Amino acid sequence: MAGVVRNPLIAATSYLTRSSLSFAADLASAWVKLGESAVGAVTGTRAGPATLRLNMLILCDENGAPLIAPGKLTASINRASNVLLDESGVRVRHVGTRVSGRPAPTAALDPRANKLLLLDELTGRNDFYRSELADFSEAGSLLDVVGKPITAIVVRNIAGQTTGCSLGISADWVIVQASLFDDEAPHSYDETVLAHELGHACNLPHHPDKDNLMFPMSSPPADIRGTSMNKLQSAVLHGNRHVIPGVRH
Repeated sequence: MAGVVRNPLIAATSYLTRSSLSFAADLASAWVKLGESAVGAVTGTRAGPATLRLNMLILCDENGAPLIAPGKLTASINRASNVLLDESGVRVRHVGTRVSGRPAPTAALDPRANKLLLLDELTGRNDFYRSELADFSEAGSLLDVVGKPITAIVVRNIAGQTTGCSLGISADWVIVQASLFDDEAPHSYDETVLAHELGHACNLPHHPDKDNLMFPMSSPPADIRGTSMNKLQSAVLHGNRHVIPGVRH
């Protein structure tokens, strides 16, 4: 499936449709949350932490071996939850981790990044991811307005110097390199990348401050990015369709 190249017109139409639906869902989500905040202002109630749901999907190599043990993901998941909760009042709820039940094609195991990942989305090279997400019971659907989970797909190697990548508003999944989670590999282990890619999936762009979570570069072990977030980033995060508002009390 991953090697099939789609008709360019059909692919572009499909991509634009998904992006338009996602944009509309973000707008609807922002309006819902704005109204909810207005109600809180009138009633004098305060909201508890908001929630971002997260799935983890581990691919298997050509021989069917998982790229990493599920337990290795725990530290990065916890770090992402702590960072987003401390900096913006959003907790990450880990819905579950699933190991793919079949060998992945090389194109899916070793994806390209940035604009080339977008090109691969248009031409069908990413279709293996989409087929796996279809089997994920907690992956949600395009009809979700608020609370659709983000799925982080653990791949073997991302081209170039990239260890994580997101297509932003046009996808509800991100890719993260397996070596990020290997605490026995200090020159690749980086707990900030998962949180960083979740930020991109929630429409946060890069930020020039090295202490900020959205700083583009992070080089373990000695030069890892910070995890701070500013008020504007927090507002964008809370307005995103993936984030469920906290309960008011």
